[in-house]
Amino acid sequence: MQKSVWIFGIVAGLICAFLEYVFFMGTTGSANVMFATKIAVLSICIIAGLILIKKLSGGVISIARTILSGSLIALVRALVMVIAFGFLYVPNGDFYEHRKQEAWSQAEKAMEADDKTKPADKPMELEIIKEQIGALYEPKGYSMITVGGSLVTGLVLSILVAAFIGTNMMYNEIKE
Repeated sequence: MQKSVWIFGIVAGLICAFLEYVFFMGTTGSANVMFATKIAVLSICIIAGLILIKKLSGGVISIARTILSGSLIALVRALVMVIAFGFLYVPNGDFYEHRKQEAWSQAEKAMEADDKTKPADKPMELEIIKEQIGALYEPKGYSMITVGGSLVTGLVLSILVAAFIGTNMMYNEIKE
């Protein structure tokens, strides 16, 4: 059962890391499409992994085991993605510089079009936004966002899958 968690987590992580690599290498491409595709990959790997775990455990898997296994698959996926980010980030993050500059220019355009912020506050607000965007392209910020997002997504997906394939072991009689 542990092998299934590792296998599906690593597969999901490698596919998602490859999707990010292609996104950051390309000059065009939608970040929303990349994020949606990464969620779809994680969903497929969690569902397939949990179904395999259920088959390996004799056709019965508890709801708690389903949620735990799905969350662990998501965690392994996040760790693989963070490791891939680290390899691409070395030595100084130049690989991500193009997309960071693009995000900063989009933030500038959005700030210029913002009617709710006072003109005197716009430079200060823009600087804060640029710092936040820059932190996402650093190992610490990327790691936190990736692990947090994977765990939340994995937990939600695991709960949904548990509703369909999990067995409430509380009501099963113990046979001796």
